[in-house]
Amino acid sequence: MGRLGTGNLCGEIVVSLPREYVVFDTETTGMPPGARLVEIGAVKVRGHHIVDRFSRLIHPECPIPPVVIRIHGIDDQAVANAAKANEVVPEFLQWAGKAPLVGHNVQFDATMLACEAARYGLPLPDNPTYCTLLASRRLLKYKSHALQSLVAELGLPAAEHHRALADALHTWNLMQKLELLFGPQFHTASMGCGRELCSFAPEPIRLPEPREFLREAALAGEAITMTYRLAHGGVFQALVSPRFFYRSGAYLWMEALCHDRNFYKTYRIDRILAAQPGC
Repeated sequence: MGRLGTGNLCGEIVVSLPREYVVFDTETTGMPPGARLVEIGAVKVRGHHIVDRFSRLIHPECPIPPVVIRIHGIDDQAVANAAKANEVVPEFLQWAGKAPLVGHNVQFDATMLACEAARYGLPLPDNPTYCTLLASRRLLKYKSHALQSLVAELGLPAAEHHRALADALHTWNLMQKLELLFGPQFHTASMGCGRELCSFAPEPIRLPEPREFLREAALAGEAITMTYRLAHGGVFQALVSPRFFYRSGAYLWMEALCHDRNFYKTYRIDRILAAQPGC
């Protein structure tokens, strides 16, 4: 078993959370910026009491990979009739209001919200965000700071894991435990600087000049017939409607509706050999 950390937090000023805040979690199809939300869960806390809960499944507009289904158990059938992120994300943000947002590895969840907002051109508020993973790493000397491990190590209430509302509740229980153990050391100073949610928005990317027509097609809502080279060298044509562009690793990517499959897929932009207005 690990041991509790001691000492101050490098001279940081200790600031308490406001009376009302939101603890939230997401489940996804993978890693941002290209991944999609499949669930948001949250609890609204006032003082030391949960006063409201939020839980919504989300249709990701694409198949959910089996590797992540094995983690959270949410499959295509479960989200078949769910609303899309362009409805659920604004609903969640309206429900949260101006309250600070707390998450375990909040950078991941905030980035997911921000990327979904960018995908649909939705505005993002400036709610401050705080991270219990950061607090755990600063205050506890455990080998693993995964939420599931901390629940076991600290004897927190047992429940399912890797579902959004359940993990939001685990995170809130973790907050209560850390506050009990460390008192004034545990508050926003140990959970980060309160980075604003809107700051997690993906950076706009500049497409190579020969590919700028892809953005124009996206802005106009037009379909294109694209000639695309696969990783193994094969070439095919597809009718697609571009929507979202992002950088991941060393490459630029385009998310587009594949009309043949009727769901959104991602394409590496440097593998698009040619394109013309769709038929």
